[in-house]
Amino acid sequence: MTKRNLTIVIILLAIIDLVAAGWYMSRRIEAAGNMGKVFDQHEASEVIAEADTVVSESQPDVFDDMQFNTYYFISNTPAIKDDHNTYYTSIKHVKVIWPKKINGDNELPSLNKELIKNAFDNTQTKMKDARYVYLNTPNFNKPIGDDYHSLVKAPKIYPLYGNVSQVLVYPYMTSARLLVMKIDKVEYNGSTTSESCSHIHYDRFKQRVLSRLDILVADVDKENKLLKVINKKIDELNKHRGSDNQLQHALNVPNEICCSKNGVLFTFKLGSIYSQPIEICIDYDKLEPFFTEEFKQLQQYNKDYKMFDNALKPEPINASQAPAAVVAPVASSTISHESKPAAKHHVKSKHYYNDSSKKKSWVKPTRTSRKRYSGAKRRSGYHGYSGKRHWSRRRR
Repeated sequence: MTKRNLTIVIILLAIIDLVAAGWYMSRRIEAAGNMGKVFDQHEASEVIAEADTVVSESQPDVFDDMQFNTYYFISNTPAIKDDHNTYYTSIKHVKVIWPKKINGDNELPSLNKELIKNAFDNTQTKMKDARYVYLNTPNFNKPIGDDYHSLVKAPKIYPLYGNVSQVLVYPYMTSARLLVMKIDKVEYNGSTTSESCSHIHYDRFKQRVLSRLDILVADVDKENKLLKVINKKIDELNKHRGSDNQLQHALNVPNEICCSKNGVLFTFKLGSIYSQPIEICIDYDKLEPFFTEEFKQLQQYNKDYKMFDNALKPEPINASQAPAAVVAPVASSTISHESKPAAKHHVKSKHYYNDSSKKKSWVKPTRTSRKRYSGAKRRSGYHGYSGKRHWSRRRR
């Protein structure tokens, strides 16, 4: 091969290398230019897939039947000697409609933990254990230590000496993305009755509890603007209320909120803007600037709102018609409160109420003296075994 031919071959190979390098670089640049679109399409497909999953795979929630438990306690000695109306008494009621399966999932550790914490204020992991710990701890209006025992029927509640504490747990609302559980607490302390409520928001799709900070942005400026929105709604409500029934302006945004069908309920405590606890509803569209980005996305694909009509009602203070229990002081000065009380009612009903559970039950008192024949052929139909006239037959 001549020197001239060798030079031509080298030049041709160099040209081929340059063409190949240019083609390779152009492919890389094209791929890099489309990379952002690929990621955008991937993110968009995730959102669409999430929305499709929520709509197509959402399953009905399942709840246990309503369970109603009551424990009764009374002090061993009266506050005033020989005055049987001054025994300290404690009645504890618990009514629950507990979640059993949410969107097909029957493992609900985070939801159970939050419900137990807010309802029973203890750290038990199971509802039944948490309920028992709560019920087995009486609330007396005055510390009496261990100087008390349980009863098998409701004692008469007297002012100053009687206490009735109640916890009600039940579903409030469900939708494609949200389950809202409501917890009501009512306590009569011998003179006044106090009420409070709290709401647990549960993301049915991601299976986690949402706090207030997951719903509303924590920002001082936005908080002030939200307060103006609430007060504007209060002004609108006052236009339809009488002059002696006006609501006051709110001084701050309440901590307790509840996502409802048409908007968010802001719960104001007794005396804050009205003489009773009251809820102010703000529409979702007006709250859009105050929602977190996460909650905005949740609401974007949320639908199928359903309000539950099974709100549980507290028991009356004196739920039983039985006469007041007259209890003689026991031999021992103290009785351990760790023993399980004998009075326990457990009611289950698919309709959440069972009137048959409220039938009176009369317990024959323990005979303390030798039976003596009185000469009577039979007992009077208007008197019980103890010789006292039944409360239900007493004329008022």
